[in-house]
Amino acid sequence: MAGQSISAHADTQTVATLRMTAAREGRTTSQITASSLKLYLGLPGAVRAALRDVEALGSPEDQHNLVRALGRTVASAQYEVVRRRIAEGMQIDDEERLRTDDDVLDEAVRVTRQSR
Repeated sequence: MAGQSISAHADTQTVATLRMTAAREGRTTSQITASSLKLYLGLPGAVRAALRDVEALGSPEDQHNLVRALGRTVASAQYEVVRRRIAEGMQIDDEERLRTDDDVLDEAVRVTRQSR
């Protein structure tokens, strides 16, 4: 990716986690840092302020619960994207001819056989 280099200061644990994550994902630390920064800066200002408040004022449990809630939201968005993409690929020509359950089952078998 073309861009500019920046530097950042992070605590030892964050740097270690960044390096381990980069190795595990087969990405560079720069790629992960850029992706993280892009996500953070893409959030509305009020959300960034709320994140800073939870980090500064919240307990470790509050922070853990926030990360879990964010994870559930991201997984839900990923599910919706994948569901929509799969549904788009499953469009059936002449769908109105499928009037009975047997018609639908027959079509499902036919489509399944075609993709193999």
